[in-house]
Amino acid sequence: MMLEVTTAAARAQDDTPVLVSPSQPLTAGRPGSLWLYCVNSSASAVSRTFEPTLAGTLTATAGSAPTVLRLNPSPDGTTAVIRPGGFVREEYRWEVPAALSGSVTLTVSNYNPVLVRVIQSPAAAPGPVPLAATPPTTLPTNAAARSAYLEYLGQHLSPYEPIYFILGTYPAAEFQLSLKYKLFNVTNDFNPLGHLYFAYTQTSYWDLISSDPSFYDTSYKPSAFFLYRDVVDENWIHLDLQPGFEHESNGKGGADERSLYTAYVQPTATIDLPRDWKFRLQPRAWSYVDVGQNNPDIADYRGYADLLTDLTWTDAKSLERIQLAAKVRLGDAGDHAGLWFDLRFNLAGAPFLSKFNPAIQVEYFTGYGQTLRQYNVSSHGLRAGLCLWY
Repeated sequence: MMLEVTTAAARAQDDTPVLVSPSQPLTAGRPGSLWLYCVNSSASAVSRTFEPTLAGTLTATAGSAPTVLRLNPSPDGTTAVIRPGGFVREEYRWEVPAALSGSVTLTVSNYNPVLVRVIQSPAAAPGPVPLAATPPTTLPTNAAARSAYLEYLGQHLSPYEPIYFILGTYPAAEFQLSLKYKLFNVTNDFNPLGHLYFAYTQTSYWDLISSDPSFYDTSYKPSAFFLYRDVVDENWIHLDLQPGFEHESNGKGGADERSLYTAYVQPTATIDLPRDWKFRLQPRAWSYVDVGQNNPDIADYRGYADLLTDLTWTDAKSLERIQLAAKVRLGDAGDHAGLWFDLRFNLAGAPFLSKFNPAIQVEYFTGYGQTLRQYNVSSHGLRAGLCLWY
């Protein structure tokens, strides 16, 4: 199986490193170990270089002291390729000072802080044991379980469409949750089961700012599809292909009930541009398999295709990211247009958001079909808030 390794800019964006606390207390005066997990949440393979040493600081009640974490067993560092949706891990070892005891915080620049528990040796020891004297041979049971859980999530479950919560024009609140699940962990590219996904997307409109808050409308969209990545894989352009089947309904019941079933095909072309810019074209064409009795004319307003485009810039050093997206949908006669515009950007330089750094999203809609309930009604909407993934 051929994996394309992304550039350093893409790696900085998609490769998420996490230091994992030891599952058992460490013993003062003896070597301890930590695991560094690097999770690839992107759609392409990325390359990760593990540094041979990491400078850290130990902070306890009595004060703080510097320490050095050393990669085990590669003193010169190592580089690994992480498959899409997967992860790799490496062990770092460090000397636990003999004077330490109790709860100790280990901080390493550009990584998450780690809380460890240090106990004194029950038996008298002649002195600190050298770092390489007692290398661990197995992970503790709960650490192994945590590793298996992370691997399972990395291989099977991932975000699908943007996840956000925004506020503004009536009905005030709009939020979306979206996840996809890879059914089979098959690595053979020629086996279609390895490309089969189930997804669930929920887009809700909530009349939040009123004396009687209630949900105005919600689209429930379960889907099944095959996702073929890098059907075309050149230096500057990449093409994915996604044929699938989707149900959408709002579960309102009565006169406000809306529902439809579609079979669709969706190619996605991503074009690499200079200066860390990327341009994406994502058309989708569909056929109606069935429509509800309350929306028999939905093709007059939704038509048979739409087009999503976005332009994204990412800074490799600060992880600052800006995206401008637009989506257009026309009725089958070329009228009844619906237009979405989204601006998303994060605040990578804000110190108070160093651990939680969601993007800001501003959305504007005009035309027909802002909600499924309003598929044949023209409306406008301006909202802003937080986007957790896109």
